[in-house]
Amino acid sequence: MRDVDDVIVVGGGNAGLISALIFQSSFPKIRLRVIRSTNIGTIGVGESSTEHFGDFCEYCGIPKLDMILKAKATFKNGVYFDGWSDAPYLNNVNFNSTQAEIGSHLPYMQNVVANKRPNYEMNYCGSWVHQFPLLSFRHLNDSPTNQFHFDTLALNQYLQKTCEMRGIKIIEDEIYDANIDPETGDISSIIGNNTYESDFFIDCSGFSRLLIGKTLGVKWKSYSEYLPLNSAIAFTTDEMEEYNVYTKATARDYGWSWQIPTQDKTGNGYVFCDRFIDEDQAHQEMENVYGERLNVAKTFKFDPGRLEKAWYKNCYAVGLSQSFVEPLEATSIGSVIRQMFAFTHYFPSYSVDHCNEDVEDIFDNIFDYVQAHYLVQKEDTEFWKEVKYDLKLTPSLESLLDKWKTRFPFPGDIKCKWNIFVVANYIPILYGLNWFDCENVAKQYKYISHTPIPKWEDTYYYTVYMGHKKLIKEVVKIHKLNSGE
Repeated sequence: MRDVDDVIVVGGGNAGLISALIFQSSFPKIRLRVIRSTNIGTIGVGESSTEHFGDFCEYCGIPKLDMILKAKATFKNGVYFDGWSDAPYLNNVNFNSTQAEIGSHLPYMQNVVANKRPNYEMNYCGSWVHQFPLLSFRHLNDSPTNQFHFDTLALNQYLQKTCEMRGIKIIEDEIYDANIDPETGDISSIIGNNTYESDFFIDCSGFSRLLIGKTLGVKWKSYSEYLPLNSAIAFTTDEMEEYNVYTKATARDYGWSWQIPTQDKTGNGYVFCDRFIDEDQAHQEMENVYGERLNVAKTFKFDPGRLEKAWYKNCYAVGLSQSFVEPLEATSIGSVIRQMFAFTHYFPSYSVDHCNEDVEDIFDNIFDYVQAHYLVQKEDTEFWKEVKYDLKLTPSLESLLDKWKTRFPFPGDIKCKWNIFVVANYIPILYGLNWFDCENVAKQYKYISHTPIPKWEDTYYYTVYMGHKKLIKEVVKIHKLNSGE
């Protein structure tokens, strides 16, 4: 244990601001500053979150509806997969009666698989429809979902204003170096136009990993042998005529593309493998798909993996500084939130090793789940042939799949304190990919078929509904009238 009276967050992107808000909510008496560079811009091409963003809002006292309005957000029910298999499917994480645990079983889902029901019956009735119940908007903290699509820039501006309103000092400076205490090996200060001393540093500097990597020398552990993609382009298109209630992930020739609705435009991107095509070819493929000229706003390459240690000396790396898988399932913001929740538990006791173990589990939980999406049967291009026949599985995912080949998944199969994904997330994906042996599942299901489960039609929440886009526009209009804008 040690005394920490002053903390600096390096990086003012969404990861840095979310980290600052969670830390302040946990330890309000500790002096906290955020140092952000004016030379690193945020491109608002759209991004989405997991349901853990709702946990962040509740923990930090952020009204969800206020955030939705200011961050130009839309509601998200899950991720819709098109072209990955012979029929579309949806990973929906608004847990309800279709995902209810009874004993050691998930009987509703097992019934769908055993009886080879359509993919859409894996989710509650109405979850694919672009509508939401009006009953959800009784106060500013109410929302029909806990996961959202954002305009990245608008979210960043909202989080920055929230930090400033709560007394978190935000300093504009570009940090380029650090001083190390020769006796302890800790970072004593960081250097930009000015020098800043602190007791502890949270590194949210993104892929540069300025403190944890360049200063302290913590090594990167690559998982590139387990994932086929390493490059992406991002671009915007016009606002949708009707907002999707999900992020759309469409399989393409050499990877997959995303489509994210926000309140005034649509965020898009293509994640691909540069061993098969380059950025120009990816750009051309997307123009062929969209039938129009597209202006690519951002390109990046990535090496999927994580740091060997997230917490080292007096520095804790969060977000892209600590790990990156790929954009599938939108885990970046969710991992920041879960990482910071883990950190706030271990920080008072300064339990470095225990925290690092849990952060590794968070990453493995994300990585295994994302990799499971590539258990495809399609082989219509050389890329997808390689994925189908040559994809190397992580030992932990292989262990799960070995269990599930002989029995239907149990809720307790995944053990991770700060997990993002649970067994109920896996089942719709594996079912959509035709991975299950339905006859074998049916033999098992007969022993629990007496368990009462709702009919798919009865999982619909009967109330007054409104189309997603119209609902967002009406809520924005009412908010402006009430606030006098």
